[in-house]
Amino acid sequence: MNHFFIDKDNPTPLYYQLQKTIIEKIDNGTYQEDESLPPETIIIKESGLSRTTVRQAIENLVNEGYLEKRRGIGTFVIPRKKHLWNLQELRSFQEEFETNGNKSSTKLLSIEKIKKNDELVKIFGNEVTDFYKIERLRFLNETPVIVVTTYVPVAYANGLEEDDLSNNSLFAIMKEKYDVKIGFAEKEFRAKKVEEEDSILLNIKNSEPIQHVETRTYDIGGTPVEYSISRDRGDISVYKIILKKSE
Repeated sequence: MNHFFIDKDNPTPLYYQLQKTIIEKIDNGTYQEDESLPPETIIIKESGLSRTTVRQAIENLVNEGYLEKRRGIGTFVIPRKKHLWNLQELRSFQEEFETNGNKSSTKLLSIEKIKKNDELVKIFGNEVTDFYKIERLRFLNETPVIVVTTYVPVAYANGLEEDDLSNNSLFAIMKEKYDVKIGFAEKEFRAKKVEEEDSILLNIKNSEPIQHVETRTYDIGGTPVEYSISRDRGDISVYKIILKKSE
């Protein structure tokens, strides 16, 4: 049976607890894409919640794009749209994800100046001593899909903390304001379990697998100008590359 465990002593609103439970069941496969939810009467019985509270939770999930109501049939799980990120071209998040009519957005979580460490020395060399550390959360159609930590040498973008990194591409700012000519990038992919802090930001279960992507970006002269570590939801963000056989 599909039980709905609601803690009525928890100060979190009951409708929100039910929403989270339904989302968890979608994420872990209990409710498959295009499958109908149990009837409202069953959810009421198993959750111990009122009809009003259950309807509010379902209505919210419909508005958030998890569910859809089909007249005369029931409420169904909406298939998740996966976006293929084409790796043949170096493009910003906004450029890539809005090519097919998707809506993308970015939330700046923090930006601070830090000193070099062993990891950054390996990438930028010992001479580069000061960096911006930028934390951002990426959304695709209002769903959180990527948490990214970025390091930029202060020497290449001094004053970056004053720029609007939520509504503008970092690459565009570096090019247009700081005259950094982006040349190419290297990416490394690993499968990892999501850490607790990122799972909260991405709205996924703790320890779920994610794509861990490290990117080193260079200018046209081959000098590293940016290093980022992104943690991507694999159920939405999928990478694609075309390989050609050598003659």
